[in-house]
Amino acid sequence: MTTMKTFKKYQNYFVYGGMLLTFLVLVLIATRGAAPYSSTAFRLGSFGVQWYAVFILTGIVFGGILAFIELKRFNMDPNIIWDGLLIFIPSALAGARLWYVIFNLDRYTNDPLQAFDLTRGGLGIHGAIIAVFLGLILYTKYKKVNYFLILDLVAPGFLIGQTLGRWGNFMNRELYGPEVASLDWLPAFIKDNMVFGNKLHHPTFLYESIWNLIGLILILAFRKQKFVKIGDIVSFYLVWYGIGRIPNEILRMSSGVPEPLMLFNIPVSIATSVGLILAGLAIFIGKRIYAKEMGPYNQASLKAVLFDLDGTVIDTIQIIYKTLRQTFAVYFPELKLTEKELKPFVGPTLNESFGWYEKDPTRILEMIETYRNFNRENHEKDGVKAFPHAKELFQILKSHNYKIGIVSSKQNYFVKLGLSQNDLLEYVDCIIGSDDTPKHKPDPLPLKLALEKLEVSKDRAFYVGDHPFDIEAAKALGIPSIGVSYTTHLEALLASKPDYLVDDLEKILYIL
Repeated sequence: MTTMKTFKKYQNYFVYGGMLLTFLVLVLIATRGAAPYSSTAFRLGSFGVQWYAVFILTGIVFGGILAFIELKRFNMDPNIIWDGLLIFIPSALAGARLWYVIFNLDRYTNDPLQAFDLTRGGLGIHGAIIAVFLGLILYTKYKKVNYFLILDLVAPGFLIGQTLGRWGNFMNRELYGPEVASLDWLPAFIKDNMVFGNKLHHPTFLYESIWNLIGLILILAFRKQKFVKIGDIVSFYLVWYGIGRIPNEILRMSSGVPEPLMLFNIPVSIATSVGLILAGLAIFIGKRIYAKEMGPYNQASLKAVLFDLDGTVIDTIQIIYKTLRQTFAVYFPELKLTEKELKPFVGPTLNESFGWYEKDPTRILEMIETYRNFNRENHEKDGVKAFPHAKELFQILKSHNYKIGIVSSKQNYFVKLGLSQNDLLEYVDCIIGSDDTPKHKPDPLPLKLALEKLEVSKDRAFYVGDHPFDIEAAKALGIPSIGVSYTTHLEALLASKPDYLVDDLEKILYIL
């Protein structure tokens, strides 16, 4: 037990140290003997396994381990990464090869089958990146996890793979720059392998490897800071990698080696790197405009349960009916509303429901003010009661670090009043009342505002309600909905097809 606690305490040191040691051992083995070194790591019969493949696969394993650790820290299913690797390793390889072939079609015109021959090289890292980014759109939908969060988890893996992969280029004696007078600042085993035609050349592989390593260190050092939002890590990766790749490509082309991939006389690697930079900036800016609910990356494990109030958490039906009758006695004394006629008032805003009987906007506002005055008096005089197990549910949710939000069509003041009368207010992290939003359910805006305040992404949230408008709002936002069967609108609620249905609030715990 003590050993396990010690390991968990210093887990990162063990992991990073183990990765560094593994890398150094691989370099030591790969560069044994005199330069130039063999690009083949070992042979299985007539099949040779290249050092490039060894370094890339090692980087993939390292990236998978880091993502696994983060998923465990976020209390998420670690199989997300292992299942993903089974899919995306071949997908990335196919994307990298396709990228190379597309921009070198003339090489395969006479013999198209050569496009499938990987033994002669020919991979484009940008194709692998694009394949993974596009594939993750479908994969994250299938796994029901946040797309940008998963990108944040795999971004360090990309940098590790590119850091180590450049050493595969070193073993292949490729990706070098123009001639240089001296490389005495480098260890001999690197310098000796950078001699081409009796001339020393810039080790651009090393420059890019170090650049990627610095980017990786920055991500690992800062990703737990609150200012880093979900999606920022992948944004940083795209910008960082693109910026680092461009000068290295310029150096490499200065060596006299022709650029193998060209697009309108522009090196594809440079054009694509510019595209990656722009994509990274677009994600960074776009999220802050259109996805404000995505909170800090380090709080990605946070979950939220949003609740409607009346008819869901608080049993206010009789006090609502009483207040409506009092209001109509003032403005429509000849009308004696039956319970059947009163039922539709529960759910919509007062402005909408009073509009069924009164068309004058000024008079509707007067009715609303009268209703609220009566409602305040009735709340303070009679009070309202929570449904069974509401407090127990809230307590358990808080003990498991859930955020709790209330999204109601009644004013914020009355929401707080009802919650405080049942000792529930202390458990609530956010309230969105009718006076806190310009739009109301079934529009999803009130729910969206609540998630933005809570800084919880919608894939980590549920909404509980008793009215079809609640279910429609949840569906419009794209979050799971939970209906309560003790509603006065059961038939309409069922017709709206909630994702789950419970007859007691405590049973929500079986869903979460």
